[in-house]
Amino acid sequence: MLSILRRSAGMAALSVAILGLAGCGESSEEKATKQVCAATSEISTQIRKLENLSISSTLVTEVKASAEAIDKSVGEIKSAAPKLPTANKEEFESATTRFKLELASLVATTVKSSTSGEAALKSAEPQIKASLSKLGADYKKAFESLKCS
Repeated sequence: MLSILRRSAGMAALSVAILGLAGCGESSEEKATKQVCAATSEISTQIRKLENLSISSTLVTEVKASAEAIDKSVGEIKSAAPKLPTANKEEFESATTRFKLELASLVATTVKSSTSGEAALKSAEPQIKASLSKLGADYKKAFESLKCS
C-alpha cells in the first residue's frame, strides 16, 4: 500500500509539473502578434523591392508578384487580427483596409499604363512612384502600433 501511495504522489507531482510547463506557453495574443509581425516583415521587404524598381518592360510582372506576396501576408494578418490585443484591433483593421486599397490602386495604375507600352509606363512613372511612396507611408502607419522589432 505504501508503494501505491508513493506512485500516486509521484504521478500527482508529475501532473502538476506538466501542467505548470504548459501554462508557460505563449498566449493567443502573443502568438497572433508574432504572426502579424512576421507578415509585416514580408510586406516591408516587398515594399522596399517595389520602391527600388525601375520603369521597364518587366515592371508589371514584378509589381504583380510583389502584390501577390503582400496580399498573402495581409491574409495572414487578417487571420491573426481577431486574436490581437483589443486596443489594436479596430485601428489595425482600418489601416489594413486603407493599405489594401492603395496597393490595388498601384497595381491598377501600373497595369493600365503597361497596356499602352513602355513609353506610357515612363510617362506614368511620377504617378507610379507617388503611389509607391503612399503605399510605404500607409504601411508604416498601418503596422507601427504593433511595435514589431
